[in-house]
Amino acid sequence: IGILSGKLTHMSATLKRFEGSSVVVTGAASGMGRGIAVAFAQEGASVVLGDVNVAGLDETRSLIDVFGGTSIVVDADVSDADAVAEMIHLAVDRFGGLDAAVNAAAIEGESVSIAELDDDLFDAIQRINVRGTYLCMKHEILAMRAAGKGGAIVNFASTSSYRPQQNQTAYTASKHAVVGLTKSAAIDCAKYGIRINAIAPSAIDTPMLRNAMARRPGGSEKDVIDRLSLIRRFGSVDEIAKATLFLCSDEASFTMGHVLAVDGGYLAR
Repeated sequence: IGILSGKLTHMSATLKRFEGSSVVVTGAASGMGRGIAVAFAQEGASVVLGDVNVAGLDETRSLIDVFGGTSIVVDADVSDADAVAEMIHLAVDRFGGLDAAVNAAAIEGESVSIAELDDDLFDAIQRINVRGTYLCMKHEILAMRAAGKGGAIVNFASTSSYRPQQNQTAYTASKHAVVGLTKSAAIDCAKYGIRINAIAPSAIDTPMLRNAMARRPGGSEKDVIDRLSLIRRFGSVDEIAKATLFLCSDEASFTMGHVLAVDGGYLAR
């Protein structure tokens, strides 16, 4: 069982690269976070599902329950240091440690230029996308260092980290910051055997993308695909999940401080 564009699909075979591993995934209530969490569970991991959308988390857990996977739901605001610390402590306490973490929680919401941007919206985007990534990494690293076994962390940047879109000042700033956090932390943590990388998605078919398209002029499916994909389609959450699990696996053991674009060739233009 897998997820393709938010729907269950069936796969002929399932690897078990993460059998016995403990993984935290934030933003797991929908979209890419959900797809990643389900993929980890399919490959044998015990997954802590973190988000503020508890109803969405319950849906993700139901998808994992279908194939007998192991997961727990945590109502966690990633911008709240105590909530993040508690989420990571729960992973360690319940599953015996923390082997990998994916910090996929993010928000956007802009549709105007910087001069018209609401200050509170700017702050909210930085609070979740930047402070949230920082807090999650901090407590994930502390847990991994304490165990002394290393680990892997994947943050979520964006193609906007490299090529800004119109009317996305706050989001673009936040995703540039995620790249900086990722590279700097990778340098700090390599000596502990903790590999830190990031994914930079472009037009992935998720509720977040669909909502953004609906808010903006020129947001038709054809216009967005023509502008953001060389292969004339949206990416799927399955494709993001496969890239993320690769970065967390032993197959990427020499990869650190890297931002992997999963973007249908958009940045190659």
